[in-house]
Amino acid sequence: MPLFDRILIVDWSGAGQPVTGKNSLWACLARREGDRCEIEWNENFSTRHAFMQRLDAVVGAAVAEGKRLLCGFDFAFGYPAGTAERLTGVPHWRALWRKIADEIEDAPDNRNNRFDLASRWNATHFAGEPRFWGRPHQHAYADLSDKKPPAPTKAPLAFRRSEQFAKGAKSVWQLTYNGSVGSQTLLGIARLSRFLDESSYAEHVAVWPFETDFATAFEKPVVFAEIYPSLFTLASQDEVKDQAQVRTVAEAFLRFDADGRLPRLLDRPPMLTEEEVSTSIAEEGWVLGIGHRELEIAGGDTPLWPAGHLSHKGGERTAVAADIAADIDSLSATAGAALGDHVAVAEAATRHHPLSPLVGEMSRSDRGGYPR
Repeated sequence: MPLFDRILIVDWSGAGQPVTGKNSLWACLARREGDRCEIEWNENFSTRHAFMQRLDAVVGAAVAEGKRLLCGFDFAFGYPAGTAERLTGVPHWRALWRKIADEIEDAPDNRNNRFDLASRWNATHFAGEPRFWGRPHQHAYADLSDKKPPAPTKAPLAFRRSEQFAKGAKSVWQLTYNGSVGSQTLLGIARLSRFLDESSYAEHVAVWPFETDFATAFEKPVVFAEIYPSLFTLASQDEVKDQAQVRTVAEAFLRFDADGRLPRLLDRPPMLTEEEVSTSIAEEGWVLGIGHRELEIAGGDTPLWPAGHLSHKGGERTAVAADIAADIDSLSATAGAALGDHVAVAEAATRHHPLSPLVGEMSRSDRGGYPR
């Protein structure tokens, strides 16, 4: 029996202003109703604030309908062992999440203080052996270099255990430049930590693997997990890469859930020692699927939906202008970007054309379905 009825995949963004298209925030919701599966929506959000409003709605709907929901986010859920204790005095992921949430400022228009905070933490917590690095070349920060520092000689180190098994994975300490995930991690953890502290639905959410002991405990209906979309091969090259990635991963996890592989991917990786498992659960976290042969051979699977992807109930679209306008209303014209820039973003959203057909628009031979 499948574990989840809904799969939400999120390609996060560390942008400092509202942005859509390439290198912005994309999210895809896939759903299962009995033997029938479909993409509910695949959307582009101009701000993290707009997406978090949608996340609250998606989680709330799942709880109200009695459905189980897996939410996958493509930023690190933890830092190398020793980080939490260095910054908070407590070697625990939740202490670090709250520390980040307390000190990260992330406005509704994406303006944030991540570089200032990294510079300050380098000075106060990593004096003489900085961890954070990478900054915009046009800005200077007292304790944040644009050059990679020497590899740390003591904890916390440059990489988590899980990243040693993910080809091409970058260190969470790198804040910018190609492939970096550091900015997304600071901003993403801050947003999810506040969600867990403030949302009326937080009591229904478990964060994997910290609160589930990998796959031991799934009492709560909603699970948040860290994912790495680059593990999956993209079938389409005719759309924004981020857009294709979230759909590809959502489809893959639905397929894995249907054939029984997803529970194994959520379980503890077989090569970890007991000490490494304890470290992952207490502080570092893990990347869903890393270290499992089931995922290594998944690239050779026959596509679940031969047409390329699931039919769409609402089609793929950018966040509607009304969503963006809600952000604009909460800002003054002098706070960050000019109001005209926000309006331009909203207008651009209305000009987006769906890349995927709506449900009912696909030919019968293209609809595909679960292998039998």
